[in-house]
Amino acid sequence: MVKKSPTDQANTVLAVGKESILVQRVIAGVMSSARKADPAAIRLDISAGAESAASDLANALSPSLFGELTVIVLEGIDSATDDVGAILLTAITELPEHVRLVVTHPGGVKGKKLLDTIRKADVLEAACGELKSKDLTAAIVAEFRRHDRKATADAVTALQTSIGSDLGELLAAVSQLCADTESEIIDEGEVSKYYAGITGVMGWDLSDAMWNADPIELLEKFRWAVANDSSATVPAVSAISSGLRTLIKYASAPTNMSEYELAPLVGVPPWKLKFLRTQKAKWHPDQLAAAARLLALADRSSKGTVFDAAIPGGRSLESSQTLYHMEKEFMAIRAPKE
Repeated sequence: MVKKSPTDQANTVLAVGKESILVQRVIAGVMSSARKADPAAIRLDISAGAESAASDLANALSPSLFGELTVIVLEGIDSATDDVGAILLTAITELPEHVRLVVTHPGGVKGKKLLDTIRKADVLEAACGELKSKDLTAAIVAEFRRHDRKATADAVTALQTSIGSDLGELLAAVSQLCADTESEIIDEGEVSKYYAGITGVMGWDLSDAMWNADPIELLEKFRWAVANDSSATVPAVSAISSGLRTLIKYASAPTNMSEYELAPLVGVPPWKLKFLRTQKAKWHPDQLAAAARLLALADRSSKGTVFDAAIPGGRSLESSQTLYHMEKEFMAIRAPKE
């Protein structure tokens, strides 16, 4: 179970830094906590640099007709006018009972006077700056801990090698691993199974081709991967299966969730939700259920056997037969919803 952050329960939170995934996580935590206190809680986003920001903020701080809890997200106070700054500082010292406030600043010198004044008010601050290599590793370890899981040092290194340095993608990968694996301590083998790159083709390329309902691209990338690495069959199935699990999580999520609540639930960064939305529109739930069964067969084929009722344990396959059966099972998944 994902552990809560101290910022979740705070009435006012200052999120400083340009790392959007960290900022959105702070907002999502506050929003989730607010909805536990009041299921009717609403979120209101205000850009501090907008012409109407002062009036919008003043109105949002006023008592609501229906009395619901309001989470105000005041974005980019580096661009705030003096009027917005004055209203904000008053709100921080005398925050209405029906309001929770999240204030964001990208860091840097612009708007630093207002930022420093807010800091003197002793509000809870969340560091959301871009992470360097050492801090990135620490963030991955902390993310595993957040899910009550552990990972070996080799696993953390393998994850960074496979995914890269994008924090959002790394945190999403950790969430996916924790959801899909049962091991108490996740090792390099588990990471390689789900995220290792295939020579010339990354696992997510195959997954995207499958769930974008593009069978020609899928076959091209799969054949290229196998031609360059004969052991690519197993990770290919793992990558496509991982994509299916993510798509099913998205498709089965409540429809009234905001993208910042939905992303942590699905285990992806917020920007990826639009891709999942497009993919979901192409598939019927029955087809996704059938895909799970077909991928189980493809997984068996990738390991060199195929079901045969007359032979206990199945029939062994030669390498060319393995590819034939895998492609046949992949192509059987190709029927998108009209």
